[in-house]
Amino acid sequence: MKNILVPCDFSKASEQALRFAIEIAALSQGEVTVLHVINLTPDYIQTLETNPYYVDSMSILAELKRQAASDFNELKQKVDTGNVPVKLAIEQGLISHAILKSIHQHNADVVVMATNGASGLSEILVGSNTEKIVRSSPVPVFAIHKHQKAEQIKNIIFPTTIELNKGALIEKVKALQAFFNARLYLLHVKTPESRQKDHELKMALENFARFYDLENYLAVIKQAKTEEEGIIRFARQLEFSIIAMSTHGHTGLTHFMLGSIAENVVNHCPEAVWTYSAPEA
Repeated sequence: MKNILVPCDFSKASEQALRFAIEIAALSQGEVTVLHVINLTPDYIQTLETNPYYVDSMSILAELKRQAASDFNELKQKVDTGNVPVKLAIEQGLISHAILKSIHQHNADVVVMATNGASGLSEILVGSNTEKIVRSSPVPVFAIHKHQKAEQIKNIIFPTTIELNKGALIEKVKALQAFFNARLYLLHVKTPESRQKDHELKMALENFARFYDLENYLAVIKQAKTEEEGIIRFARQLEFSIIAMSTHGHTGLTHFMLGSIAENVVNHCPEAVWTYSAPEA
């Protein structure tokens, strides 16, 4: 996690995401790119029909870029960057498109983004933008609700089914576990529709761990009305934790590695959520 991309609207929420990104970069000796997206359409283009005068959109864009640079400098005064290189990138267009484009342009290893920004990022992780960023991102995405110190992360909650088809995902989770030197909790949420017994599921999780050569882990079975409820409840009980989830899955009552569940957890869990769109293998 050396090249870290942080979409930023200079809100308090995105400031917290930036702090988390800087802490990760300090641990990895990496660097942070703060991405600010300018979208002229909502604020200006819609007013042109009622404006009889020509609006110089290039002047508007230049002014917004100057304002972004000023806001960035002000943000750096608030956030201790230490020895971490932090640079500003400005893109124009739709937020989701600009982020996906910037991931490739800046060779980002991970995206760190706020989920409750006051003036724009609040919409990034909901609706169609969720699919475009969380599901479509070629790199893992950290969703941050509050300031959470990276150095204090000791536990990774990994909600999973018991199928042995997650090779690419497991490799990413192993790397995440090694980075934080954390304990891995293999969590299976048993809903009322499940017909499997707890001891059968526990044995299946142990086989899952052996199959993928997992270390420093604990297999956990929890019962809840929904998978989302079980994941969030367990996360709230476990201090110094983050959640790692796949955004790829199948429909069906016995499968909960679905994009919709990941979205719900991202939007409602107070802990940081790491997501990765991994193909089954």
